[in-house]
Amino acid sequence: MELIVIEHLEDGISRWMLEEYREAASVAGASGYGVVVANLGRPELAALVGRLGVEALLESGVGEYNRVEAIVLDPQAPRPLEPWEVEASCCLVVGGIMGDHPPRGRTRLVSWRYTNAARRNLGPHQLSIDGAVKVALEVARGRRLGEIPLVVSPRVEVETPLGRVEVELPYAYPALGDGRPWIAPGVLRLLERGIMWDEAS
Repeated sequence: MELIVIEHLEDGISRWMLEEYREAASVAGASGYGVVVANLGRPELAALVGRLGVEALLESGVGEYNRVEAIVLDPQAPRPLEPWEVEASCCLVVGGIMGDHPPRGRTRLVSWRYTNAARRNLGPHQLSIDGAVKVALEVARGRRLGEIPLVVSPRVEVETPLGRVEVELPYAYPALGDGRPWIAPGVLRLLERGIMWDEAS
């Protein structure tokens, strides 16, 4: 596996989503993997993603990456992702979705497009976009999903303009060595500014 394709599925793009894309590209790049954000649809959205230093495609990645060697990460897939599968794949495809609580299963929209690709899950919990990439990279390093510690629905204390508040995030995040959830620094900064959903475009 050399590439992670994020198939953007929202009509617009929020600052929160941009920070998740930034974090996914940074972590993947540090491990030697490229990231492409596809299906952006509008030039202004592609420009916003491009400013992160991430390759941005207006069209879906289906035309280039819908191969039998590809794997779509779908929470509703019946089988978990295995390390040997990552090694044998050409790319992993992740849904670019701001998750719902409870989840609505919108990643199936990616699975329906990538008809040639295998479908695999990353466990029973809803992950953020960058969280899914981080977990997948741990699997790529040879760890089974059950060996990767997660923090589910973490409560994060942040200092906001209105004082110190506690925010519960409806996702699971891989745990850092000290047990804290591995949340994108840019997302934490948005929380400190009191921004939960702010459309960038």
